[in-house]
Amino acid sequence: MRFFNAGALVVLGLVACSGGDEDTSTETRGPTYDIPADLDAIADSESPSKRSEIRSAGHISTNSILIFGGNDGPIVNQIPSAAYRKDTWIFEPGLGWTKIEGDSPSKRARYAIASDEENNRALLFGGRFREDGGSGDYTLYNDLWAFDFLTREWTLLDDGSGDAPAPRYYSQGMWDSSTQTFYIWGGNLNTNALVFEVTDELWAWSDGTWTQLTPTGNAPSDRSFLGSLHDTARNELVIFGGQIGNLSDLAYNDTYALNIDSLEWRRLHNGKRSAAPTTRMHAQITYDPLEDRYLLFGGHTDFGDMNDLWAFDPEAGEWEEIYIADVLVGERFGCAGNPSEVPADYVEMDLSAPERRHNAMYTLMYNSLWVFGGMHAECSDHLDDTWRYDLTDNTWHELIEATSGESCLRADDACDCLCI
Repeated sequence: MRFFNAGALVVLGLVACSGGDEDTSTETRGPTYDIPADLDAIADSESPSKRSEIRSAGHISTNSILIFGGNDGPIVNQIPSAAYRKDTWIFEPGLGWTKIEGDSPSKRARYAIASDEENNRALLFGGRFREDGGSGDYTLYNDLWAFDFLTREWTLLDDGSGDAPAPRYYSQGMWDSSTQTFYIWGGNLNTNALVFEVTDELWAWSDGTWTQLTPTGNAPSDRSFLGSLHDTARNELVIFGGQIGNLSDLAYNDTYALNIDSLEWRRLHNGKRSAAPTTRMHAQITYDPLEDRYLLFGGHTDFGDMNDLWAFDPEAGEWEEIYIADVLVGERFGCAGNPSEVPADYVEMDLSAPERRHNAMYTLMYNSLWVFGGMHAECSDHLDDTWRYDLTDNTWHELIEATSGESCLRADDACDCLCI
């Protein structure tokens, strides 16, 4: 376990600590919960295998962060091949990882997920699958599942056979506790990975029934591969960045919000008028209700993966870079006679930060930002490390070291290139 001091970095978290040094309670907008005595403790060496294309759902009442499935297939030319999983894992801060046995959704990745704290569950919709090492069309899903954080069991809520959204992957999900409704927006409808079909549909699931809705306003352009969050203060689905879906055009760095009460879109930032994260796909982003801001970590830019941290103030409509982390400075391709390898001097590394990545677990809990796994494109591998960023004293804590996916310098290996 390595411990890093991130100096003057200031980030604000989802849950705020209250009281003095001996107070171990955490206050939210609802009940008060106990904070584990040692958030960095790992009681067991068991942890998920390397993987990406995952999303997470936190549940503070049970001290749980859920991940499901994902893809850990070999990556060739920065494109992962198929090796989908169906394992369920719970990370408990202060304890570590636990694999959950029993029935579950089928193998998949690129699903939508949302946490329903009040009803002690997470909702998972859709995703895609292909046999290990296979080629050809993908199988897409439109089933809806619930994971019970109390019993740690999965239940199928809707098999998608009726009046439901068409099968899709990379849709964005959110739970509206005020109306007890699960929403999904967008996603990809194509089964052929080389022919992209992006949708901007909005669907609501309530009382066992799906309903398609029609938003108005200043909507984002068609896109996929984006980051999203639920702004609970304004009851808005917020999206950042993404790309048209063809993997050749440049990505976006604009920010939009869909108000769920009025069903009206508005643009929060065009990505150009002031400081903003660079254009990127698969950014990890979440809402901090205590400081009323959006926190964005990493993602895949048009120049490579990143591990920077940004905060967006929805009232002021401005982004602020909180932590720079690695800086891309050199030529991206060409090393050791291989045009696909990345030179070692491509990156000026900040070794106090986690490896650059996208499509990772990303959750705020106990004034800490929790990160697991994801893909490191330049090293053409998935990661399997677990990190905590302490928002109280501004330090990174590596709880479980990576066994794959890290660049040579971070892994303390002597290499000629960035990763070999």
